[in-house]
Amino acid sequence: MKIATNGAIRGLAGNLVARKIGNQQILQSRPRKAKQTMATKKASIDFGQASNAGGFVRSALSDTHLDLYDSNMVGRLNGQILRAMRANPDQIPGKMCLQHGKLNRLANFQFNEKSNTQDYLNFDIESSLNENNLLAIEIPKFKKDRDITFLDAAGKMIVIINAMAIDFAKADYHIVSYTEIEINCTQLKGWREAERIEVDCTPFVGCVVFVGLSVLYFNNSRGRDLLINSRALHPASIVGAFNVA
Repeated sequence: MKIATNGAIRGLAGNLVARKIGNQQILQSRPRKAKQTMATKKASIDFGQASNAGGFVRSALSDTHLDLYDSNMVGRLNGQILRAMRANPDQIPGKMCLQHGKLNRLANFQFNEKSNTQDYLNFDIESSLNENNLLAIEIPKFKKDRDITFLDAAGKMIVIINAMAIDFAKADYHIVSYTEIEINCTQLKGWREAERIEVDCTPFVGCVVFVGLSVLYFNNSRGRDLLINSRALHPASIVGAFNVA
């Protein structure tokens, strides 16, 4: 305990803390350290695992979200990863990992809540991984002037589908496939035929493959393509996630 020159009392006395705020002398109980139970310690470890996994997913799919995500995205992604981990009842609390979670819970995660990809593409891109570790990405036939949302300022748009394999154990990731669908916004008539992309993921055993989807809009008013997308408008999502065993 200490008495200052102005008469104020500061310091500790038993379980009391003395301080002066402005012209007031304050006495309050000494804060106690919260004791974690074993259950809360395990939950904290699993949350840390989900946060670490979220960081890898953000890095691996940087070409999908381009850092143009909403302010709450990091927390939303970590939360969804934790739900995927907890959805497997065989996982042990305190030792959970995303590789053994229910990865289908990550499908249709939106990186930017202001721009849901389903509002800009009126067709669904499907992905799957079979027992032979063959990744298949199905792009259905679509009508350009009916099934896509165009922007008046855009002269061109590109739909990007990229797959990345994340090795969480080695803290590394690899490109699996990358596909661009370029659409001339000044020629909206006609159909685009269906396309199937197949990739052998055997080289990525032990990894989790994420398939990302994004829609980019470009303006050519200055003689070169300028990206219009921003944090206010950037459709980008996770199409699917698969454990390569």
